[in-house]
Amino acid sequence: MTDGSYNKDENVIKRLRDEIRRHDKFYYIDNNPKISDEEYDKLFRELTGLEKKHPELITADSPTQRVGGEPIKGFSEVKHKFPMLSLLNTYSEDDIRQWIQRNRKLIMKDVDFVVEPKIDGVGVSLRYEKGKFALGSTRGDGFTGDDISANLKTIRSIPLSLPGGAPEVLEVRGEVYMSKASFEKLNLECSKEGKNLFANPRNAAAGSLKLLDSALTAKRKLNCFVYQSGEIKPPSNIKTHFEMLEYFKELGFRVNPDIRKFGGVEEIVNYLNEFSFKREKLDYEVDGMVIKVNEISLYKTLGSTLKAPRWACAYKFPASRGRARLLSVDVQVGRTGVLTPVANLSPTAIGGVTIKRATLHNFDEIRRLDVRIGDNVWIERRGDVIPKITGVITSKRTGSEKKVLEPVICPVCGSDVLKDEDNVKIICTNTFCPAQLERGIEHFASRKAMDIEGMGEKVVKLLTNKKLVASVADIYILDKQKLLSLPFFKEKKALNLLEGINASRRRTLSKFLCAMGIPLVGEKAAEILATQFGTLENLMKASPDKLAEIENIGMLKASSIARFFRLSSTKKVLTLMKERGVAPLGAKKVKRGKLAGKTFVFTGTIPMPRQEASEIVASLGGETSSSVSAKTDFVVVGEKPGSKSRKAEALGVKIINFEEFQKLVSGDGS
Repeated sequence: MTDGSYNKDENVIKRLRDEIRRHDKFYYIDNNPKISDEEYDKLFRELTGLEKKHPELITADSPTQRVGGEPIKGFSEVKHKFPMLSLLNTYSEDDIRQWIQRNRKLIMKDVDFVVEPKIDGVGVSLRYEKGKFALGSTRGDGFTGDDISANLKTIRSIPLSLPGGAPEVLEVRGEVYMSKASFEKLNLECSKEGKNLFANPRNAAAGSLKLLDSALTAKRKLNCFVYQSGEIKPPSNIKTHFEMLEYFKELGFRVNPDIRKFGGVEEIVNYLNEFSFKREKLDYEVDGMVIKVNEISLYKTLGSTLKAPRWACAYKFPASRGRARLLSVDVQVGRTGVLTPVANLSPTAIGGVTIKRATLHNFDEIRRLDVRIGDNVWIERRGDVIPKITGVITSKRTGSEKKVLEPVICPVCGSDVLKDEDNVKIICTNTFCPAQLERGIEHFASRKAMDIEGMGEKVVKLLTNKKLVASVADIYILDKQKLLSLPFFKEKKALNLLEGINASRRRTLSKFLCAMGIPLVGEKAAEILATQFGTLENLMKASPDKLAEIENIGMLKASSIARFFRLSSTKKVLTLMKERGVAPLGAKKVKRGKLAGKTFVFTGTIPMPRQEASEIVASLGGETSSSVSAKTDFVVVGEKPGSKSRKAEALGVKIINFEEFQKLVSGDGS
């Protein structure tokens, strides 16, 4: 390639990036698109093609870098330079008047206030260095959050670079949210795929930001409004909060268009009432308004409590509320086997929507409320999304009301149920219950279980929808002809999946036990059982009392394990798998080893998968734990260690780096 051709491509790349950024601002910031989606996509495809041709020209702030990269293993912690405090909540006009009067008394003069919609989303911090997006984090506990930079980069209303003249360091705080339309679309997809639905847009946004795969976050169509400054270097000479928000707009940030400045308390109260009606028409959830002192220099004068600044407060809108009669209670079985009570109600209009069903969460909640069939109950749409029963009108009782009974069997398959370790959730004990089929197969094929390469979520959905798999045992009678009948399956893909299935026939016993989805048994318990009993046959013969004697098992898990192996459905599946060549590799019981009796905790990023490191410890007779206690012997720290290392220091637990760990397990350490 000639230098002239290369320089031409480089110039075109710069032009395309500027053009796409300009149209991103029109679309995502100004809500005023200038070109069609097709024209935008054409620009994006052209840029993607040129960057693929010249990967050395790709920059971190290129629009193409918003689509999400490789999945990460976890989030590192970020300490906030200035705490991200909560806000004092107020609930009435009188509360607002008292708050304003109290502040004016403290500063001894009349001041302006800025009133902003309180977006029901997730608070984030965005840090820019030399005009480039450098770090994005969650609010966390207000002092320490999680580094979610990769996920925040996928949000197109968050600029990746700022125009010239931006401060050396600029921290901007904002609220990430999911629109009502995106939320409905996401829940519709979850419903079609048999996944648990999100309770409201805020939960959906929070869950999306904590996904380890930013490519999935990118598909969730999140958005962001900024509302506050954090650290600024060199310090800004902007005098008021309202001017700061105008400055953010100039830098390309998205600021809510309904922010207003007022001098009088009655103006503020009138706007709160006016906006309470307007919010119903917005495409995002607003659960209140935030009122701030406008003059920034007064923030230091007013100061903060341990939890909240005195120069700002939140006015919370009352939840939409109505009254209905409880007609009956259905019990739904989720993909994880959890039984959830759902109330059937007399039709009731709340906030312009007719409500016929409401969540009761769990049977502890039913007991707490003492809600009975036939009761008149209060219904609220918190966040104006998912209705819930919040109280009983006992004065309306006639004596004919009936108590809601906890189920003793699964309503779908008739199997026994049990309570989880927190004694709250009721779970179907039959992992092979039809209600759990899709989730059970996904878990069985997952990396931590049978590790069947090629059998991801989409493939499992195809297999179950086409009724090619009715239990995990049916995985082992799939053949090329069956797989080629599925959409998007070609010969190579089919052969690769069959190879993955064949390889899984000889996984370790611990992986097999984990894959079977025994209620209350996770990876660690599966390893303990495999080590203790050596073979599946030995484990199946064990009595609950013998199981309960094993350290870290206990009677609750022991009863669950014994019950699982007594089920006729379990015996049937195990028999079929044995006939189809599934033979878990037995584990040798470790009597002693150089790490016998030692407990390890890993924190931070280490140079090998955590699971692999845990297996090394287990092979030498030691144990691993996810939390630090006085009984921990070693905490192995990698890059960016979290709070576990600080806790270890406080408890006097020995801290070693990964090199020291390697020497210890190889015999070179002491």
